[in-house]
Amino acid sequence: MLTDYQRDVALAWLLRQRRRASHNADIWDLRFHREKYLNHIWQQVDNGEYRLLPPQLIRTGKQDDIVLWSAADALVMKWVALEIKDLLPLQSRCVHTAGHRGGRDSLAEITQTLAEGARFVWRTDIRGYYRHIRKQQLWHHVCRFIRSPVLQNIIKQYIWYTVEHGGEFFTPQGGICRGSALSPLLGASFLWYVDSAFSRQEDIYYVRYMDDFLFLSTRRWPLRRAVRRLHDYFENTGFECHPDKTQVGRTERGFDWLGVWFNATGPTGIAPRAKENHRARRLRLEEQARRKGLPEEAVCQRVQQYEARWMLWAERQIRSAVK
Repeated sequence: MLTDYQRDVALAWLLRQRRRASHNADIWDLRFHREKYLNHIWQQVDNGEYRLLPPQLIRTGKQDDIVLWSAADALVMKWVALEIKDLLPLQSRCVHTAGHRGGRDSLAEITQTLAEGARFVWRTDIRGYYRHIRKQQLWHHVCRFIRSPVLQNIIKQYIWYTVEHGGEFFTPQGGICRGSALSPLLGASFLWYVDSAFSRQEDIYYVRYMDDFLFLSTRRWPLRRAVRRLHDYFENTGFECHPDKTQVGRTERGFDWLGVWFNATGPTGIAPRAKENHRARRLRLEEQARRKGLPEEAVCQRVQQYEARWMLWAERQIRSAVK
């Protein structure tokens, strides 16, 4: 059965994702006693009796905290994501979903659009996209396309989730949790109507990656109309543009997309912001390794491995952009 296959895929994904979990994490108990636990989990799911446990909220000191779901809940939500990926509407202009090589296909499209004379750019993103999704609007969207009570049961619990921190429990009034297999899919589909509307406009180039938007045009006025239209959409859904991440003007001034810096002639290299993030991440990785008391050789090896992975990513981004 397809459902059994999807559940096997979900389990393989979970084991791969948490292969470096701490020795006392619940994934090891689930893995060791899988024969006993899995049958019980899937029976509860099929009967509509499965209940998600409150995930643990881990404060990071940054803008976005980490939410950690139990291994069983992560498994069930991954299975739901696999089941609904062909049920929820997705527009091809939303490129962070599967099938777009991590959004790299859009890089070559941008290069082509610039070569065709696009002189004006508007780039923005939604301030706190996942935190400001209106739960009821998302639920109506889900129910419109997903009829299965089994799937609805899990998704509804995920939308109205309760988190636990230091023994205290609370339910966020708005937004959805980012730390699950469901969030990228629901986040992509929720703005499906926006993607569809702009994809039909022939006088602009439009692409979205999660909550990042990019518009290109050969003329100024089509871009201005698109900006007004997007603001109208945002008013209806409670979103707003992030002022520090909004850029408008001529392409000759340059702009970045997925870590690549473009100007009017095309891609010129890795974007300054991506380089700065790389330097900060490298320094943080080195500090973490030293705090753990690792020998100097191990610290250098860990940093070099990260450098190699980053260089490989950068080469792939540039290669995709110049195709």
